[in-house]
Amino acid sequence: MNFQKYLCTLALGALCCWSSLAAAKESQAFLMVNPDLQVENVEVERTYSGPTLLFSDSPEMVYQNGILYQDKIQGRVRLFFHHVNAVERNKKLAVVLRNEKMRPLRYKILRQGMAGKTYNYLWDGKESQKRYFAEAKPKVKEGKLGFYQSQELLSGKGVILPNNQLYTGTMDLEVDRPALLSVFMCEANANLELFYENAQVQPMDEHPLRGTFPQSDWEYTITKPITGQKPVKLKLASAEEGYIKGVDATTGLPAENYGNYGVVYKVNFTVDSRRPVSFIVNPTGGYFAGYGVLEHKGKRQLMAIPDFDLSLGGRVEEAVELCRLKSGQYSFIWSPPGASNLPIELLWAPSRRALEK
Repeated sequence: MNFQKYLCTLALGALCCWSSLAAAKESQAFLMVNPDLQVENVEVERTYSGPTLLFSDSPEMVYQNGILYQDKIQGRVRLFFHHVNAVERNKKLAVVLRNEKMRPLRYKILRQGMAGKTYNYLWDGKESQKRYFAEAKPKVKEGKLGFYQSQELLSGKGVILPNNQLYTGTMDLEVDRPALLSVFMCEANANLELFYENAQVQPMDEHPLRGTFPQSDWEYTITKPITGQKPVKLKLASAEEGYIKGVDATTGLPAENYGNYGVVYKVNFTVDSRRPVSFIVNPTGGYFAGYGVLEHKGKRQLMAIPDFDLSLGGRVEEAVELCRLKSGQYSFIWSPPGASNLPIELLWAPSRRALEK
């Protein structure tokens, strides 16, 4: 994340809809939400489940070789990492799974989306989300590790990063026995096994954005149908909502994920309206570039946010109408993208003009 994003999180707390989604328009629309407009909050029921999240983002700008984050894992795990090579020579970023027990273990990579090696951090975050959500059932990669064996998970040998380039991503894993998962930065020509033997854990930078957090799937169900008679909203990844809490495994200290990076949200809602309802995303925290998935009647649509530009949110009023929805039951799935600012609001309105007045 960047410093602007951190301040925003604390301070503020390609879509083409197909006919089965009953959309009344075929492209996204930019709009300016009236900041003085009073919009009612929807009521929701919340459930928390899913994998344990390992979050590695501090230090974001990496100046020293070493371990950036690590923890012992077993079962379902999600890794979210976000790091920049801050020195004026190539470095290697690696994610290593190590078996430190006598008995062999099996692991699976269930889903992943990584991007980077550019100077455009918003593009990196958006592209990694696109790759993570692209497939409904991605191909599972499996492996086995004997005693004291390890496997680098990004490419088999790490990723080379030039100066000031970012690499970010999300990876869902399943491990049947205890293992150690480590994210580290080292010299470009370093042997990962040898480097790891003497690697030291790097201290965090000024932004406390790392840790291990339980139950990183957050499912919200809006309790009342959306009628389209008046605008309503749901704010996500905000201080008001609350951030996921856990422990920094490298220090044992409490940790809080400001922005809920790596948390996957699923928002279930019902539209009950005689006319199509505008479905809108408003990034109130600043520049935002991401992806989401809209599900309806067993079908899913991958949605760029926005599809007409890399990002939006330069002003708090900037928003995007993703589509218009007829009556039915829907789910919207998304996760806070690396390099984007938060929070965001999901808005439902009789029309986008209803928010611009």
